[in-house]
This record gives sequence, structure tokens and C-alpha cells, in this order.
Amino acid sequence: MLTIGSVMNNQADSAKIQAVIAARPGIGREVLRAIVGLLPQIEVAGIVGGGLSVLNLVQKNPPSLLIIDSGLPEDEMVALLTHIKQDQPQIRCLVLAETTRQQATFMALGADAAVLRSEPTERLTEALDNMGLW
Repeated sequence: MLTIGSVMNNQADSAKIQAVIAARPGIGREVLRAIVGLLPQIEVAGIVGGGLSVLNLVQKNPPSLLIIDSGLPEDEMVALLTHIKQDQPQIRCLVLAETTRQQATFMALGADAAVLRSEPTERLTEALDNMGLW
């Protein structure tokens, strides 16, 4: 049964930024999902464990934001980011990097933001704020 409250909640949810997280299964992925899930502007629309799964998902239903975790193999991250930025440049990409070298590499490949995994959570939310998604 639809109520005024449920319609309003659906409208509020539809205004949220749809995000997909690409990260290997494990506690790091769950922590990332929890952090992103706390942001009122973002709805985690999907969580996938590899580059091919991400490509399949974003072709069917492109999100506004793709968050790529450095737990994936680096060559897979490079290929994924390159493909997304060539084929679907409207998708904003934030990469969590292990090293400053990775951070620079991903920015050079077109990432909209790259944050070191070792940085405080505030740096992740700051990067998201600076991406112009909202």
C-alpha cells in the first residue's frame, strides 16, 4: 500500500547519487560500503568484486559514481578505469589507492579523485564533496 510517506521516501531516494563499489570481498569492502552508506547524498546501488563484473553492471545501469578500491589487482584497476573513462566518461570515478604512485597513475588515467586508503575517512568524504556530484 502506498502512503504519502512512502511516496516521499521514494522521491528522496531517487534524488540520491547512485554509486557502485568495485572491491574484493572482505572487511575492507564492508567498511567502505558502511562509510559510503552513511553519506545522505549517496545510495550504494551495487557492490562488485572485479573489473568484468563492474563493466557488465555499468553497461546495464550506469551509476553516477564508481568507487574503485585498490584491493583489486592494479592492472585490472587500470583497465577498468581506462575503459570507463573512454566509453562512459559521465561516470565519476573515485579510486582508493595504496601508494602515492598509484594515486598519481590513476589521476593521470582520468580518475576524478584518488585518495590513499591510509588517509582518514574525512579525506574520502572531502574528495566526494569536491567531485561536483551534488
